[in-house]
Parts: sequence; C-alpha cells; structure tokens
Amino acid sequence: MGNMTTDRFWDLLSKKISSEATDAELKELDGMLLDHPGFRNAAETLSIFENQVIPFDENCEAEEAFEKHIEKIRKGDVEFEELYPVYDSNTETHADSTRRIKRWWLPMLALLLVAVAFLILNTNLISGKRLATPMIQSQVSTKPGSKTQIKLPDGSVVWLNASSNLTYGEHFGNKLREVNLVGEAFFDVVKDATHPFIIHTATVDVKVVGTAFNVRSYPDDVNTETSVLRGRVEVTVKNRENTTYYLKPNEKVIVANSVATSNTIAKEQQGIQHEIKPIVSIQPLTYYHVDSSIIETSWVENKLVFQENETFKEVALKMERWYGVHIRFAEEQVGEYRMYGSFTNETIKQALDALKIGFNFNYRVNKDEIVITK
Repeated sequence: MGNMTTDRFWDLLSKKISSEATDAELKELDGMLLDHPGFRNAAETLSIFENQVIPFDENCEAEEAFEKHIEKIRKGDVEFEELYPVYDSNTETHADSTRRIKRWWLPMLALLLVAVAFLILNTNLISGKRLATPMIQSQVSTKPGSKTQIKLPDGSVVWLNASSNLTYGEHFGNKLREVNLVGEAFFDVVKDATHPFIIHTATVDVKVVGTAFNVRSYPDDVNTETSVLRGRVEVTVKNRENTTYYLKPNEKVIVANSVATSNTIAKEQQGIQHEIKPIVSIQPLTYYHVDSSIIETSWVENKLVFQENETFKEVALKMERWYGVHIRFAEEQVGEYRMYGSFTNETIKQALDALKIGFNFNYRVNKDEIVITK
C-alpha cells in the first residue's frame, strides 16, 4: 500500500470528521474502506473516540467543554501540542470567542483524533507490540452425498469425505503446515522435515512430516480414528493430558470422542466425581474379507464398506453421509443389529434391499427420511 494512498485516506477521514468533505470525497473514502481492511480498522477505532466528543452548547462555556474533552484524551497517555488559541476577554466578547473557538475546534479535533487512531493501529501502547491483523482462512466443505479432492499450497493432496470441513490460514507453509478438520479426510502429505504438517480436530492433533494417512473425526461419531498407510504419525489426545501416540504403517489409533462413550466407570470419592478419561487403543488396519480392501480408506476408492462388528446404527450414519439421506429407527433393537457389506454404485434403495435379505429388517420411505422397522 503506497504512502500516497495512505496520506489520501487520512486526509479524507479528517475532512469527514470535520464535516468538510464533499460528496465526491465521501464516495472516494467509502471505496477505500471497502478495498483496504486496515483503513476500515482505523475508521472503526476512530469512531470510538468520535462518540466521546462533547457537543457544544451555545448556553455553556465553550472553553470548559473543550477542556473536558482534551482531559479525556490526556488520560489516554497520548502526547500532543495544544493548538487551540486562548481568547482575551479584554479585546473581544465571549460570544465572538465561542464562535472562533468552534471554528478552530472542529478541524483541530479531527486532526487530533486521526493522530490517536494512527498510534493505536500501529502500536500497542501497553505492550509495545504491533497489533495483529485478522488471519484470512481458506475453507473447503462438502455436503452429504459428495466428496472432493484438494491440492494445498505445499503440493499435499487431501481427499475430503462427505459432510466434512477443512480450513487453513493464509500463512500455511511459512513455519508450520496447519489445517483444521471436522469430518473425514485422507492426506497424502509432501515430505518437508522443516515444516511439520499438523491436523487439528476436536479430539486429537495429528502431526506428520510426509506420509499417507486417514483421519475421521465426525462430531456425532463414537470415536475419532487416525489410520496410517505410509510413514510415521504422531497423534496427541487433547483431553488426556496431551498424551502422544506414535503410529507406524498399517496401524490406527482409536479415541473415544466423549466420556459417555468411553465405557469407563467414574470413581467417586467423598461425593466428588473424578474426570473420566477416554479410551485410547492402537490396532492394526482392518481388511474387508471379501476383496481385502482396507476398510478405513476404502471411501477414497468410492467404496462404502463396513465390517461385521459395526452396529446398524453406525452403518446407518455412514449411509446418511454417503447418500445424503436421513435414516431413523422405529425400534431401537434393530439399530443394534451387527452387519457387514460393501457398495459402490448402488443407490440407497438397492443397498437397503441387499442388506435386508441377510439381516432381517424392513424399511419405508417417509417423505424426506427412511424409517427402519422390523
């Protein structure tokens, strides 16, 4: 941003505050505020001081009102020169003096406020540090029933599963390569030992240098899982004293998303319930017994696969995301059925028809939802 542009902004802002700006100048100022976030911050900061101005009243002492306002600014530890004149009661009337002070007061106060805003925007008067500017976030989201592939600025590739959200800052790659994930994603990270790659989720932080792995962290899932295909991965569990687990290829770590699903029992001592820590377990990756595909990453190959130890409720949640539908169980016990299956191009009706043959249930379509019955 050039000095001429900055100077022009302060000039226009000063004119606006002192009510001397023309319509064309006001329009020019509005355009600069839209184009430059830093100028908007200045204008917003300045408005705080502008709201504190004590309006002149013809029936009060002009100098007294102005002195009160100057004293307010003095209390903010802002140094300035007193530029307003002092009238001589022997040579002019009080009314003339009041009008003359008004003519000085508005432009001088405008310049004073501009100076204060400039200091605040460029210097933290308490700590001596420059104020931080808001970080611009890039965001990629997928709806239920859709998936997408993203290439990050460092060349790393991310496959984002349905109902997921990935964000990263404008300075991605400068020191750290950091992203935030809600949902599920498969990462193929470019190796860079000097710039670790970190994925932040609600339950865990995953740190790598260069590897291929999958992270599933849906808020409504029972567990968060990190599955490694290639390389080494560090997984830090946030609500377990930041304990770190190290994964090798063909391993995954499973972390319960909440104390309610950790299957642990709270201990009570003297009537006080202690914090329940979630279960964390490291297991090998699972392979589908029909075609030996890796279940944890099969979705990247456009396969919906679930294994025998999953309940119908867990399967239904995956099907909701995969097909973009809503599934409800009329009888709770049906949701506890254990089932397995694999689907690629089948519709939701074809998938349910295939499952009900082997697992003894029925379903009906009720407007925008599918109801599972006995």
